Amino acid sequence: MRIGELRAIYEQNHVVNLTYRRGISSRLQRYVAPFDALPLGDISKMQVVAWHQQIGRTRGFTAANQALQLLRAMYAKAEAWELYSGKNPADRVKKFPKRSRERFIQSNELPWLLKSLSEEHPRTETFFLCLLLTGARRDEARTMQWKDLDLDRALWHKPTTKTSPHTIPLPAQLVTKLRALPRVCEWVFPASPNPRNGFQPGLWSGTAVEVMWGKIRRRVGLRDVRIHDLRRTAASWLAINGSNLSVIQSMLNHRSLSSTQVYARLSIGPVRLALDEQAERMLGPVQALASIAVRPPQQTREEAREEWPG
Repeated sequence: MRIGELRAIYEQNHVVNLTYRRGISSRLQRYVAPFDALPLGDISKMQVVAWHQQIGRTRGFTAANQALQLLRAMYAKAEAWELYSGKNPADRVKKFPKRSRERFIQSNELPWLLKSLSEEHPRTETFFLCLLLTGARRDEARTMQWKDLDLDRALWHKPTTKTSPHTIPLPAQLVTKLRALPRVCEWVFPASPNPRNGFQPGLWSGTAVEVMWGKIRRRVGLRDVRIHDLRRTAASWLAINGSNLSVIQSMLNHRSLSSTQVYARLSIGPVRLALDEQAERMLGPVQALASIAVRPPQQTREEAREEWPG
């Protein structure tokens, strides 16, 4: 069997069932298709290493790691389906280190962003407010369906996320925005009507969302802010304003608290303020006594010995 044959089987029997199948199919076509003519056992580990490095140089570390993970998963499925019994050439190939981004919307930037959003169609404004106010991922909001929403109780039941199904409360302001949207199909944020599909509303594509975000951010000079930074903004503002990490973990639907630890440094501000206030309460009386030069009451030697024996 050749890699191209496996790729077709993998897409037809596995990728088709995934939530983000379009993106995965696109990456398979872009990165794995060049190997299509090779038999499964003819690709060496060094070829995979060189391929991974090349993608990293031309497309970036994240794209390279995603491509490597796809190739590894394809071979794993081939073994599970008893289509291949050799070695997985992508196993134990070291990924590029993950670069942690810290960018989030600052307090002086937020009014400009909100103003820019208010100039857009209600669908677009509500979509990006959803990311900003709930910390949702782009595709979680993009694939939101009306059946997932309980607007009376202000709840959003996400049937599928990166980790597990997740229910999150919706802020009242966001509920108001959602109620005002027309229900033209099952999707809360459908694509604009297109003559190619008979003007039938469909799922808003990730590419169209990215193009729209580029327009919004450029208009207010936030050129370095990515869509995923809105999720980081929701978590960062909670941390800065004193929310504990378990609350942030619940909002982001992280499996473990370790994934949320990146926001711990942002919660130092409220802790510092609390400790300063505590020190003021504890040390204030001492400082007041010192300012008026009051001497403490005298103790006899016997009283002192009773109070501090030894």
